[in-house]
Amino acid sequence: MKAGVRVTLKTGSIEDAQRLLTMICEGLIASGSIEDYSFEIETDKGVVTEKCILSEGEIVA
Repeated sequence: MKAGVRVTLKTGSIEDAQRLLTMICEGLIASGSIEDYSFEIETDKGVVTEKCILSEGEIVA
């Protein structure tokens, strides 16, 4: 089964949002609640995913 969730975060930076979402999703994997995850963070500079490497608010890889 596939499901989607949309949340509005109260964070100060893109890095904080990515860290928080990764932590939440990794916790769900560890508990056996989910098998895999992906997410997209909508920003003024574009979309950031769980695969993006960030530095000072910019995608570097």
